[in-house]
Amino acid sequence: MASPDLPTLALATSALGTAAFGIVEALKWTRTVGLAGFATAWSRLGALTQTLDTAYGPIAKETIGDRYRGDATELTRMLRQGVRVGLTTDNAEPVAKFLGTINGPALRVVLEKRDSGAPVSDAERAILARYELAADARIDAALTVAQVHYTGAARILAMFASLIMALVAFLAMDEPKPHWSWALIIGVAAVPIAPIAKDVASGLSAAARALKARG
Repeated sequence: MASPDLPTLALATSALGTAAFGIVEALKWTRTVGLAGFATAWSRLGALTQTLDTAYGPIAKETIGDRYRGDATELTRMLRQGVRVGLTTDNAEPVAKFLGTINGPALRVVLEKRDSGAPVSDAERAILARYELAADARIDAALTVAQVHYTGAARILAMFASLIMALVAFLAMDEPKPHWSWALIIGVAAVPIAPIAKDVASGLSAAARALKARG
């Protein structure tokens, strides 16, 4: 490939990257791909997982994991509902200690009064409100970190897929073939170029026209 058409090459590389991402997306049903980042999210929830175990039972982690790569809004709703329903007098103090902004004994007293049907004051309702706000913030933070991990894993897998496809395409080409390094370069560049391929192609075209005009 002595004089490649760079804009066309950029678009072709982008198509390869898009295809690689499509393969990764299709593999979301597998645990390796679909649950990428979930373990990190679960660990970031800390003692809040005790409330989820109470709300959703002994298979809470598996139940929530099944929703992990689904609708993000539904997953968030499920987690927020779980930390509210599953908060009890037994887990109130460790959960409050984990959140760091709630008084554990005071939270437990509010729950005891609520469970017994005793009147709850406005100040005590405010404690529950602070708990819900703090728990929601931890859930949002955990899901954000999980998404970062998932995106990183998906990019790595897509890069492997694009490399394999580029090498297969190279081996299938008729003679004379370009140097094998072109397959390596295209395979590696396909994933990062895919989202900006049109801009790259336009820039290369403009640069080529400018060089031609100068010549």
